[in-house]
Amino acid sequence: MSRVEEILKMMKTDPKDSFLRYALALEYEKSGDLKLVIDCIESLLKDDPNYLGAYYKLGQLYEVKDDLDTAEEIYKKGIVLAEAKKDNKTKGELEEALWLIEDE
Repeated sequence: MSRVEEILKMMKTDPKDSFLRYALALEYEKSGDLKLVIDCIESLLKDDPNYLGAYYKLGQLYEVKDDLDTAEEIYKKGIVLAEAKKDNKTKGELEEALWLIEDE
């Protein structure tokens, strides 16, 4: 059984489990289908906008697509959430990612 199949099986008990949905997106990323990965993470954030870890990955994916405006917007949303959660480590990572694209 592939990892995707394993995750999908686990999701049958709780299809809205944010951790599993994020894990599924990361597995899909290995296939190279950026649209699928982006759709998965955007759907996750629509249902659970407090899933902080997804903002960094989603921003990176938009950078790969060369959509820097969207990446910037996502990083900024993540920074606001990280501040609210008092998660300085994640806030710093998001700020660094934002700084790197603003510096281009």
